[in-house]
Amino acid sequence: MQAAAPFPCPLWQRSRCFSACCYSTWFTHNSLRSSNVGQSINRNKCRDSIAFGRTFTCCSSLSSKEEHKLEPAEEEVDFVSRMDFAAGSPEANRQHPWDPHKPSYTPLLPKSIRPYPSFEGWFLRLVDFVNGVSVGVIMATNYATAESQVTFLFSFSTDVGADAGITQGCTYSVYARSKESNLLCLPPAKLEDSTSSNEPKGFEWELPNVGRIVSHPNETYVDVTLAGYNFKSHMFNEVFWDACDTERGPEGWARYISILPTHWYVYSLGSQATYELSNDEKGLRIEGRGLAHQEKNWGETFPAGHVWMQAFSPDNQSQLVLSGAFFKVGGSVDTPYIFAMGFRSPDLNINMRTNDPGVLFKDFEVVPSARSFAVRAIGPSHTLQH
Repeated sequence: MQAAAPFPCPLWQRSRCFSACCYSTWFTHNSLRSSNVGQSINRNKCRDSIAFGRTFTCCSSLSSKEEHKLEPAEEEVDFVSRMDFAAGSPEANRQHPWDPHKPSYTPLLPKSIRPYPSFEGWFLRLVDFVNGVSVGVIMATNYATAESQVTFLFSFSTDVGADAGITQGCTYSVYARSKESNLLCLPPAKLEDSTSSNEPKGFEWELPNVGRIVSHPNETYVDVTLAGYNFKSHMFNEVFWDACDTERGPEGWARYISILPTHWYVYSLGSQATYELSNDEKGLRIEGRGLAHQEKNWGETFPAGHVWMQAFSPDNQSQLVLSGAFFKVGGSVDTPYIFAMGFRSPDLNINMRTNDPGVLFKDFEVVPSARSFAVRAIGPSHTLQH
């Protein structure tokens, strides 16, 4: 599998034949430290580059930024006390990685032996190839500070949003942060509705009046309302990382190591999805179908820096996801980059991980200012160059 030389690596990219999203960022888990609820709108200017032998639209940040700050919530909230783990919850049954972990964060124990994560978040990316719509949603909670955040990003590769003042090829983002979030585990699925003994039990996460995700076995609902935008999606018919075991993900055997600072799990490489995106003030209303990538992270701390890329073909016959990250040791020493990658097609099923014998990621180069990176992965049977 051969790719072109290093290319600008933005938040969102679109191709007529293969849709890819590539993200490069350097921030810490402490980015959820403010108790304010805020909203911002970022616009990105765009340029073209080559990747995977296709033409993509690549976006780099503009300096223009609009922010609207709301008053911070003054009342301290005990997030843990609002948890309602009913029968069939993670602590009563084997934990499926897609389900929430019990947030019993405590600073009294050393990080290496704390039993549960201090942060957890779910991410989805949806692409409508017909209308040229790319959407991303992040819903996350920092248990250490009892804060939660919803981030909504979107871009159009066509003029579908021209009448609403949405610039074609540019990325828009809005977010809200608050201590007022709710999380509960849903009752176990009925036996006749269950198709697998190791499927998720289901949960509901909500930031009131902002965003909500409801996950049942084999379907997920998302509803986001931010800065006048409303996005709703129903995702189903998942394409699991491993069709035989839905608990397996990009980490491989490393998923069993509880002391890792961050865990990464891909629930679906390409779910079927319906969606609605609207903004009444702007006269924007789009409805359609597409494909959705679904994943999550949890752990003690988010990586000090990471790169991430995701893509699927319009017919959903091929999917790709790759991520690399490094951490801070002792507050000042950077670890080497740790990589994991998965590629699926009718002819190939490839997994490559730094922690697997015989796998080497080399020639890695990242340029944060240009949002670009290059890497070569060498495995026992295949070589990936990007």
